[in-house]
Amino acid sequence: MTTATTPTPALFDIPRAYEHSPELPFVVLAGARGLGRSTVLRELCAAYRGRGPVALIDGEESRFDRPPPGRPPASWSPVYEALAVVAEQLGEPDGGAGRITFPRLACGLLAVAAGGWGDRGLSRICAEAERVLLLSDTGGWLAGRWVGKAVARLVSSMSDQGPVVEAIIESALEAFSEGMSSSHRRLRRGAVWYRDHPNAAGNPKLGLVLLSRHFRAGGDARTHAEHHLVRALLADLDDAYAGVTGVVQRPQRAGRPMVLLDNVQEAAGRRLMESVLRARANGRTDQVTFVAGLRGQGHPALRNATRRTLAEATRGADWAPGGTPSSHALLVSLPPLSPDDTRHALEGACPGLAIPPRLPFAVHRLTGGNPLGTALLAASAGRNLARGLATPADLLLAEDSGRRTYEAALDRLLPDEDHLDELAVLSLAHDHDSAVVLAESQLPVNFGESGVRALASRLAAEGHAPCPDHFVSDPFLRALLLLRLRHGRPDRPAWRDAHRTLAAHYAGSARPLHHAHHELALGNPDFAVAHLHDTYHSTEPRDWLASLTFLTSAPHHSPDDAHLPAPLGPAGTDPDLRLRVRRVLHAARRTTDPFSPPAPEAADDLRRDLASLLPESVL
Repeated sequence: MTTATTPTPALFDIPRAYEHSPELPFVVLAGARGLGRSTVLRELCAAYRGRGPVALIDGEESRFDRPPPGRPPASWSPVYEALAVVAEQLGEPDGGAGRITFPRLACGLLAVAAGGWGDRGLSRICAEAERVLLLSDTGGWLAGRWVGKAVARLVSSMSDQGPVVEAIIESALEAFSEGMSSSHRRLRRGAVWYRDHPNAAGNPKLGLVLLSRHFRAGGDARTHAEHHLVRALLADLDDAYAGVTGVVQRPQRAGRPMVLLDNVQEAAGRRLMESVLRARANGRTDQVTFVAGLRGQGHPALRNATRRTLAEATRGADWAPGGTPSSHALLVSLPPLSPDDTRHALEGACPGLAIPPRLPFAVHRLTGGNPLGTALLAASAGRNLARGLATPADLLLAEDSGRRTYEAALDRLLPDEDHLDELAVLSLAHDHDSAVVLAESQLPVNFGESGVRALASRLAAEGHAPCPDHFVSDPFLRALLLLRLRHGRPDRPAWRDAHRTLAAHYAGSARPLHHAHHELALGNPDFAVAHLHDTYHSTEPRDWLASLTFLTSAPHHSPDDAHLPAPLGPAGTDPDLRLRVRRVLHAARRTTDPFSPPAPEAADDLRRDLASLLPESVL
């Protein structure tokens, strides 16, 4: 399944737009699932490969969840693993400029790993030490020889009573000093960098010992140790782009190294990001282009980040970091797919098939340009158009491998959610209070208000921030949940009971519009007609039109108001305002079902009927 996404070149334009700024912003692509962040980062990685060093990690990968088998948690963290993986990827050969090495980072990671070498698991210890030391090697057939000798020397420094970190670090420094290879020389310089570690008093060995000790201590001490390890990575990259090592000229590297961090709401990416932002806030410059993906609209670690649309970011709209770490980040929202993008996605999934003319518009209207939803509907169209299934409702209800398309979409947008049936009921709610009313009358006794709050938190974590008048803010997700409510249990019309509950809840309240909304969903338009009629002369035209829009957004569970009033005269002069209101309501309902494309004449009827009620300036 191919997902149409933001064109990758647009993201290349962001670093170019800010290349003359004192520093590049730490770019964070933010939004809910299904908007194409992960796909964009993968495409960006593939496009950049060959232009310069690039690394891509996903904070949700299982390797960042827990230490490898046998490794003590005190000597491992998600950031440790993330730094090792990033350095390994950035260290892959880069044309004539050669492999980037990470001697500072290697020394730091070795000191941290040594703090867990207490179980005499020699095979694990050797593997850990070899992996770290290879970060300082340029490759070639000699790499295995010097690394093997260095590892053997480290192992020999371990006493029978268990390791002493100081002894291992001292042995490593001696091995680096006595070795004659370029890798040994790099590691010697890398170790010297730690003489500036807080409280090291200019002693590299003490700096590495303190780093290891702070890491093992956990809490804030570990956080500070991780900050230092991230600084080591950045310093190694600075050195790689400086052009010289001592007096030896190196080929000039083009561009900048690029680090891509997906799902930075997880610990690995978040803590690495926080360390980079803190280093930049403290005045430490670096050469790296960072682009991250964040599930959600924001994060406490990014509270002072500047928000920009992708178009604004690629134009280099005004941005300057402030005095806090998070102000050095730029939160960028990815744009939805355009109608043309949607049509291209359908055409790509349906080679040789005739696509109904109104289907691309209907798919775009339903999904709002959501790339995942568009891709799933396009794939369903490719399987089912030949069978005569040609509306979004048909395509979402069609099965593939025993599963309906809308169910597959929900699984992707809300994975591992155990309360989809409950959320489907709550999707009719407008706020917390009405959600609790539904929970208490329609859901199991033990669900209640606590269950409502838990689902609200899950939605917020997924990037679906609350919005006025809807408990589930995203229209596409809400539409999928309504399908589940209607079709999940055909033997139990829960949707009707839920609407009746909310209609009764709002009856006689200060929110008559909401009462009419649910009555309309049940097939009774009288309350909606009465409200629009009674407020026509006392409400501003734009507000009256907003009320009409809200009313006609009521779910289309069943046919409503099938009896059309008598046609209006050609000039729209029917004196009965109630009839005109009823007609415009019916015309609007015929065009707002998100699952079925409206007939062209329905849109024409709506424009004509609205023109009989509202001034042209409002339409």
